[in-house]
Formats: sequence, C-alpha cells, structure tokens
Amino acid sequence: MKTVIMVRHGQSESNVKKTFTGQLNALLTQTGREQALRMAQYLDKYRIDKIYVSSLERAVETAQPIATCQNCPMEKRDELMEINSGLWQGLTFTEIAEKYPQTYKAWRENIGLATPDGGETCKQLYDRVTAFFKNVLEAPEETICLVCHATPIRMMESFILTGSADGAQEIPWVPNASVTVYEYDGKFTEIERGTCDFLGELCTNLPKNI
Repeated sequence: MKTVIMVRHGQSESNVKKTFTGQLNALLTQTGREQALRMAQYLDKYRIDKIYVSSLERAVETAQPIATCQNCPMEKRDELMEINSGLWQGLTFTEIAEKYPQTYKAWRENIGLATPDGGETCKQLYDRVTAFFKNVLEAPEETICLVCHATPIRMMESFILTGSADGAQEIPWVPNASVTVYEYDGKFTEIERGTCDFLGELCTNLPKNI
C-alpha cells in the first residue's frame, strides 16, 4: 500500500498581494512559516519516507519543517513547480481579468482546457505533473510527501479522480499548508482532503476570483 501526501505551500508574500505568482519566486510570510510548522507537527501521525518538493522557494520553505520533524530526505523537483503563467505572472487577479478577459474567463470556467497568455497550457501542466506522479507511485518508498502548489495539486487530483485534465474544473482549490492524502493499491482511496483545521486562526485560502 502506497500513501501519497500532498501539501500546498504556506501563505506567501504574493498570496497576501493577491498576485498570480506562477513560476516566480516568493518567500513565505511569517504566517506562512507558522503554518508550515503547524502542518509539520500535524504530519507526525504519518511516517514519511521521502519528500519531493517543487524547486520554487515557497514550497522549499514549507517542506523544510517536515524534513526536520520526520528526519527524512527531501528532493527538489522542477516537475512539481507551479504553472508557468506567462504574461499573467506578477499581476493581481483583478488585473488579469481586465487585461486578458477571454483567457481568464476560460481559466475560471474550464481550467483543464485553459492557457494563461504566453504561458504553459493547463494540459501541459497536467502532463508534466502526472508523468512525475505516476513514477512516484512506482517508487519503493511506502509513504511519500509532495510539497507543491495549488494548480499542480488540482491536476494530480484530476488524474486520481477523473483520469484527465478535463475534470479539474470540478475539483476545488486547497488552502495554504493544507494536507491531502490518498492511499494507492492499484486504485486510489481518499483519506483526507484539504485538511487545515490544525492551523486554527491561521487558515488562509485563495481569493474567490481565481
């Protein structure tokens, strides 16, 4: 039985500014660092064999407390990076809606088929992330933790639940520093999804207009 834990990074500086960070780097806020600590403590109930983390700084910062608490290896992987959102990167969601109304409408209404202007298509992101995810399922470690970003997690869950990028629209975003867990023995069983009650008053979500 394989246990796969998916963790979204803690609150970043760009989350506070409500900008689409994409593959730009952004550090965690003080709240984000505290979220990461609380999340690592929550994960004590699992015995993690290895952490795979997006190479973007906000994810690495989030993963460090897990690696320390679990005393397990951590490997940075570009495949787990957030979507390259091209011309959207660094803009607020309101600015994106004003400058790129048609493509942003597609993002909001059918994300699996969407393409940020000048960036990676969501289907390319899906292919990138799920190719890595499938390899992880074949790895010898029994319990692995993937620390990354909201859109890659959404695409991995679309793979788990629907087998394609098309189903991503029906899958909600997960909060910062939340924990999602599936067991895999040839088929997937959801154990928990988007868990963040351990964060208490520090729980933070994406804005409603994304």
